[in-house]
Amino acid sequence: MEAARAEIRQAVLTAFCAALHDTRLPPLALIELAAHAVGSVYREVADAHCGDQPCPCGWRPRLQADLEALQAALALSAASTPQPDLAGMAVLGRA
Repeated sequence: MEAARAEIRQAVLTAFCAALHDTRLPPLALIELAAHAVGSVYREVADAHCGDQPCPCGWRPRLQADLEALQAALALSAASTPQPDLAGMAVLGRA
């Protein structure tokens, strides 16, 4: 799961940086566009898992619960503080 998270993050960051350079839009405007893209991907995937012949994976979309999970993930990621880099820390002793 961590590899998938890193791969998706890198793809979003690459697209964000390219759009920032190409459009000169403010960063928050581009982040809002990224949120719209995630929402549209959710809707497309959810639609593929509904109906007469849903996907055999077994996932069943639940819009309200899914939106709450997405919002919580966004809030957690946006509010988290970066972890300190061990390379930049002062040495306090020996192991």
